[in-house]
Amino acid sequence: MSMQHIRENDLVRDEYGNYYKVVGIHTEEDTLKVLEVSNLYFETSFQYSAGSLAEDYKTKPVGVFIQEQVNAYIDEIQRNERPIYGIRDLMVNRIKVYAVDITQPHPMRNETV
Repeated sequence: MSMQHIRENDLVRDEYGNYYKVVGIHTEEDTLKVLEVSNLYFETSFQYSAGSLAEDYKTKPVGVFIQEQVNAYIDEIQRNERPIYGIRDLMVNRIKVYAVDITQPHPMRNETV
């Protein structure tokens, strides 16, 4: 699997089973050098407003809805036959990986959903 074909919105998985969405790609002379990733759960939580929750979720923790959306995204990636890249494989191939700081405001925070 070529690491040079990674696209934004692809997934990276770490050795603990956490999934990260690729949110930034940095290349030098058409060679992938750096990926910026964000925890998939974190990214997903900014895609929905409280008003978009179906009636079935009104009495459940918001995390139930988010977890189902995360699992659906992973399933979609697999159905579309996109690879899920291992973080260790990226590092072995000299691709630096930086994670988004989740304590900072999310770019979508002030956008309407």
